[in-house]
Parts: sequence; C-alpha cells; structure tokens
Amino acid sequence: MRLHWAELLLLGTLLAGCATSRVVYLDTGQGKPIVYSPPKSVDTIEVDAAAFQQVMTRLVLDMRFSLRPEEETGRRARPASWEPEPRTRRNDYGAWCSRQGQPEECLSLLEDGFTFLDASERRKMALSFAWDGVWDGVQGAVQEVINPLALKAMITSAMAAYMLLLVAPEPVTKLVAIALTTYVIAYIGLDSFANLMKGWQRLSVDSERAVAFDELQDAGRAFGKVLGQNGARVLILALTAALGGGAANLATKGPMLPGFAQAALAAETNAGFQLSAAMVGGVRSIAIAEGTMTVGLAPHAVAMVARGPRSQDGGISVKDTHVDIPKHNLDRLAPTWAEQRQVLIDAVRQLDGKVSPLSTNASGAVFEGTLQVKDAVGTPVNLTLRWFRYADGTITLNTAFIPP
Repeated sequence: MRLHWAELLLLGTLLAGCATSRVVYLDTGQGKPIVYSPPKSVDTIEVDAAAFQQVMTRLVLDMRFSLRPEEETGRRARPASWEPEPRTRRNDYGAWCSRQGQPEECLSLLEDGFTFLDASERRKMALSFAWDGVWDGVQGAVQEVINPLALKAMITSAMAAYMLLLVAPEPVTKLVAIALTTYVIAYIGLDSFANLMKGWQRLSVDSERAVAFDELQDAGRAFGKVLGQNGARVLILALTAALGGGAANLATKGPMLPGFAQAALAAETNAGFQLSAAMVGGVRSIAIAEGTMTVGLAPHAVAMVARGPRSQDGGISVKDTHVDIPKHNLDRLAPTWAEQRQVLIDAVRQLDGKVSPLSTNASGAVFEGTLQVKDAVGTPVNLTLRWFRYADGTITLNTAFIPP
C-alpha cells in the first residue's frame, strides 16, 4: 500500500514522540543552553463551563468588530462542488447549516469562503467541528453581541494560522504565537501540548484527502477529542483575547482568564520560563519537535525551577534610594541594609511569575505582591513589594515596605 507523504511525516513524528521524553532547552545566548526536564505528570488547570462563559462574555464585549454592509449579509453561499458528486456535497452542506441556530446566516457566512478544491479551507472547515463539545457555552455567552458563527469563523481561522506556525520547520518568533503557546502549555502541560500538535497533523492529513463533508466532520471531531473540553476552552479564550489586540491584549486580558495566577506558576514548572516574560518580549523564539522544546529567551526570563544551582541574584536590582527609607520599616527584617536587600531579592524571586501585572507597556510590566516573611526576631510580618520586569527579563524593585 502506498502512503501519502504527509502520512509518513506524521508516522515519523508519532514514533519519535513515543520514544523521547520531554526536554526543554532554554537558550539564553550565554554558553550552553540550560536543559530542563518538566515533571512527567502535571495537573491541568481546569476551566469550568460557568467561568468559561463569564470570561468569554467579557472578552467579546471588549472587542471591536467591523460589520459587513447590509447588502452583503443577505447574499447566499454558492455551495462548493467537487466532481463527481456536486449535488451530494450541496445536500451535506445545506443539512449542516440547517442544524445551526441561524441557517440562513450560516450559508451567507460561507459564501466565497469554502471550496473542496482548497485544502486550507477544508482544513479550517474540519477544525470548526473540533469546537462542538464546548460551542454551546460560547453561543450562550456572545449571541447578544456578535453572530456566534462569525466568531467561530474568526477563532477557527486564527487557530489554523497559529497551528501552521507551530508545525513549520522554523522556530516560532511572532510574539502573539509565543504568548499563546506559553498560555496553553501553562494550562494543559507540555505533553498534552505535544499531543495537540500531533492531533493537528492528523487533522491536516485527513482533511487533505477528504472527499465528502462528513469526512471533514469526522476529522474535526477526532481533533476535538484530542483537545478535550478543557483544552478547547483554554484555546478559545486565549485566541479570543489575541483577536482583540494580539500579544499586547493577551498581556492585559490574560489575568482575567480563569486560573491565571495558577497558570503563571505552572508555566515555570511546565516550560521552565516565566509567563510574564513571554508577554513582554522576554522570550524570542519557541520550537517544538520530536519530544523537545527549544526556547530562545533573555537570561533572566528563565524560571527559578530551571536554574538549579546556577542561580545567583536572578537579574534583580533594587533602587536603594526608593526602597531603603525609614518609613518603610525594612529595618525590622535584618540589622544591615545588605541583609535587608537580600531578603527583598528573595521575596521578589518567590512572587515573580505568581501575580498578575498591574500594567504593561512596550518596555515591560509592573507587578505588586505581598508575602509573609519573618522579621529579625522571627515574628511573621507582611512584606509588600512593587517591581518592574523589563522585556529582557531583568527586574528592578522600586518599592518595598512593612505596614506599621
């Protein structure tokens, strides 16, 4: 039996993935890459249906949509035909639209947008079925704001473009794709993310050889099983946030995603670098292939869990004149400024990556957090810190104080 070249490529990827444990290479450009092995078993961060609907509503309300002229919305699709059975194709296509909440709008949205002769359109049509397990939740959340089918088309197109970047031989360098990748790995883990990529390759093969509409449905629903309901929700939320303004919007809207604080910590465990760094340009590139992930990043974007004994100050500087002042009560931490400063650096190290940014700009992001530490006599005190993480991953501590 003769195998298609794409099937051979997929088979090779599957075999390599089964034979290789997950390893992350963190390349800072300073000597050899740091080799980090994520835990073999990680807990996914669950996004339940109620939280999913609530956040989708907020994200869509913040988006700006350009509506088609009235005269265009009334047009009907020319259902694609692919000889030798054009009428069968038309019947399949119309039957699917008839099952949608607004069948006439379904047909109008597909005008000039789908043809069996276009492999990329077959792939996107198959992908649209992968959302079926969670799409009722989306429809209920957004139908008062936007046609859910139009949003589905937007998310599907964005997902297809993103996945094509991921499976390309070149590393991913677009900031929005790096941010998306980091988010998804944080929520579902590196193993599940690798399975997602394999599932996409399977969908691509199946949709490429599909000759009937039902075959595209089957391919999409098979990919939906790989995603699972939780994975689909995570992707839909992240893609919707990105549609509202790319990586910058992900940085500002990301903290509203369910479980974000947990995800910020999980990114370090699952990928070996900080989620906040991926949002502001501290991660330059990501490549995933054959059980390994190679990340090009700024030296101080590396998570503490991946540094091991190589860590020193972790790229954290302290603005002494802003921090070491009497009213901040830092003398309670230790008798000397050098000792106090080290306590502050250790506290920032513990908090960074676990709190949401207060604000972001082109240079980086502002964070604030409170941590309980012991003072010089062993009494627990609350230490509040505010720091700025630059795009290159370095940190400057601007404020620290202990309440009176």
